[in-house]
Amino acid sequence: MKLRLARRYAQAIFRLAREWQNLHEVEAELTIVEGVFAEAEVRSFFSNPGVPAADKKETVTRLFGDTVSGFVQNFLCHIIDKRRTAVLPEIIKSYRLLVKQASNILEVQIITAMPLAEQDKEQLATQLAHVTGKNIEVYLQVDQRILGGLIIQIGDRRIDNSVAAKLANLKRHMLNK
Repeated sequence: MKLRLARRYAQAIFRLAREWQNLHEVEAELTIVEGVFAEAEVRSFFSNPGVPAADKKETVTRLFGDTVSGFVQNFLCHIIDKRRTAVLPEIIKSYRLLVKQASNILEVQIITAMPLAEQDKEQLATQLAHVTGKNIEVYLQVDQRILGGLIIQIGDRRIDNSVAAKLANLKRHMLNK
C-alpha cells in the first residue's frame, strides 16, 4: 500500500516536471529535501499530528527558502495537507527511478568475491549496455561468501554465476540421485 501510494505521487510529480522540462532540477531539489528529512528531529516534527499543517508549511518555506523551487515546495505542502510525509522517502526513490527510466539508464548491481578492477567493470558495463540497449549504471558489492564468479542483479532479475551457487546446484543434483 505504502509503495503503491509513493509511486502514484512520484508519477504525478514526474509528469509535471517532464511537462516543464526540469526533471533533473526537481531530482536535485528532492535530494536536498531528502537530506533534510533524514534528520530525526525534522521527521518527528512533520509526522507530529499535534502540529498544525499551517505551521508545517511555514517551516517548509523557512527550511528551503531559495534552495528549493516553488514547485517542490508546493509539492511538499500538498504532501503535508494529505498527511503523507512519512511516505516522502519512498516518493523520492520512486521519482529517481522514473527519471532514470526516462533517461534510458539501467541500474545494475554486480556482486563479486573480490573487488573488480576498473577495466573489468567498464568492460562488463559495455557488454550489458550492448545486450540491454540502455546506459548502464554499475554498483559494485563485494561478498566473499560467493567464493568466485559474480552475481548480476538487474531490477527483479538475478543472474547468479557464482561458485557458491554452482556448488549448491551440484550438491542438490548429487543428493537427488
